[in-house]
Amino acid sequence: MTRKTVRSILELGDFFKSGDGGANCETWGPFNRIYKVSTQSSRMTIPKKFEEKLTRWFKLPGDINDDQSIKRAEYQTVVRVFDRWTCNQTCFNGARALRPLNNGETNPVTSESAEMPFGSKVPECDFCTPLDYTAADQWGRLENASGLTASNVAKYDGLHSMVVFKEHPPSLMDKKKLCDILDLCTQWFEVTHKNNPLAIYPIMNWNCRARAGASQHHGHSHMLLAENFHYGQWERLKQAAKHYSTETPGCNYFDDLVTAHRNLGLAKMFGEACVFAHIVPFCGYEFKVISWDFDDNFKQAISEAVEALINKFGAKCFNLCIHFPPLEKGKLRKVAAAEEVKKKSLEMGEIAMPFMAHLVDRGGVRSSSSDVCGMRIYGSAIVNEDPFSIAQQLGWST
Repeated sequence: MTRKTVRSILELGDFFKSGDGGANCETWGPFNRIYKVSTQSSRMTIPKKFEEKLTRWFKLPGDINDDQSIKRAEYQTVVRVFDRWTCNQTCFNGARALRPLNNGETNPVTSESAEMPFGSKVPECDFCTPLDYTAADQWGRLENASGLTASNVAKYDGLHSMVVFKEHPPSLMDKKKLCDILDLCTQWFEVTHKNNPLAIYPIMNWNCRARAGASQHHGHSHMLLAENFHYGQWERLKQAAKHYSTETPGCNYFDDLVTAHRNLGLAKMFGEACVFAHIVPFCGYEFKVISWDFDDNFKQAISEAVEALINKFGAKCFNLCIHFPPLEKGKLRKVAAAEEVKKKSLEMGEIAMPFMAHLVDRGGVRSSSSDVCGMRIYGSAIVNEDPFSIAQQLGWST
């Protein structure tokens, strides 16, 4: 065979899922040398009350009945294409074009007072009544005092759910709530893995308000679990760390990253966890948190950064993303001494990777200009805020 024609992303996914992947097609050689392709399908459970909205959102011209719209939401397939060399990655899901953000149904910014009674509901907010107006994973839901899990109806990837916060205002956050949300995330990783044993690559992110990417104003975070390989930014960090250890034998990129920021007076330690104002920020106020353990110190350091963004620097819109190492026997890596983690990775021929959180301010709620431009995407970040001033205002500098 000399040629295989593919006419869509879904066709590309099916082609590689079949196990062929163009191995017998000479024209696919360059593609296979550069890219990896992974496909994940999903199914969710949709409450009866939610069906009317989903029918409206997912309806397409030519649909004969409402069942077609519901099935389009209920069954989704996501194709991931990953560049092995640059670590650029894209997740393709046509259903995301039908989500509320693109249908003009996003709830307007609501008034949010710190005095709002706990559990009070905002009219027309789906997430204020999540049992009726969010989908569930097929195996059910998880819940605690601060949140409830829901299956995302416009998925980033095949295994993609959310924690819907119990309180409507998205940035009413403290350490207890943050820990509750992270607990639900880790429980979801474990249960999802039990139902999908090949899925071992976890990631969590919280987009606070629309300017940071949220399609609903009500506070919620996302968690995903991937098969085959980790997400692109994680892989980029891993490749950088591997190259660093090759060029500087005996040194660990992440340990040196922490030490460099501590020596500059840009960091604060919580046990072995370090939070720092990044010297190479994507946007002005950016914090990183690095820890070899997913423990209370790591969570406290993240809470410190969230509190700094909200209360010290007045951030209303921001992103929090946590990179997790791959699951080990279906669970997050056990607490262990950093040197033990590095030794074990070395024995397995791998590069040791920590738990790492990334937090960045995304600007004002009502700002009319974008915080992302062509230079930032393809050239370099352009930043006004001085990380040394940020650390000084937080009392971190020495």
